[in-house]
Amino acid sequence: MRQRPSPCYVALFLCLAAHSAGAAEPIVGAFEVKLGKPANSAELRLECVSESSCIFTYIAKTGNEPPAMEKKVLNNVRPVSELAQAEGALKYAIGQRALEIRHEEYSEVMRRLRPVLAANPAVAKCWDLNYSSPDYLLACTLSGAPPGSPPLYLFGTLLASCGEAFCRFVIYPMSRVK
Repeated sequence: MRQRPSPCYVALFLCLAAHSAGAAEPIVGAFEVKLGKPANSAELRLECVSESSCIFTYIAKTGNEPPAMEKKVLNNVRPVSELAQAEGALKYAIGQRALEIRHEEYSEVMRRLRPVLAANPAVAKCWDLNYSSPDYLLACTLSGAPPGSPPLYLFGTLLASCGEAFCRFVIYPMSRVK
């Protein structure tokens, strides 16, 4: 006859399983988004070894010029407690998703975002990357996004007024790099 595990072992197992399931934050790993055409392109990369330490890389290629690269170590990454600005930017993008976007970069970003925005997602969690100042660059996860959606979204400060696609932040969908 098989013995049942003691309640103490069951509780310990459940506690360990819950702890290990939440141990790896969604920001940990390598993510990227590539935009444009080969002769005129941009690549944004985010590599995070922990919830508080990341490397942000921006690579721009224009014509026959050598690629311009900026790499910044970010050791002051922190969870965002107030999500109102990110939520507002996401709601604005949801409202703009059906419009024809004339700005080339924003048009490409919106084209990639439309399937996600159609599901009316919400901001689940954000990390402030403290790129050049607080709240300038956020990495966020969304809840309610369709299966197969990008796991992370880079919210980059929009240096202009609200436009035809975005307000406060441009939202870049980032794929996980294997």
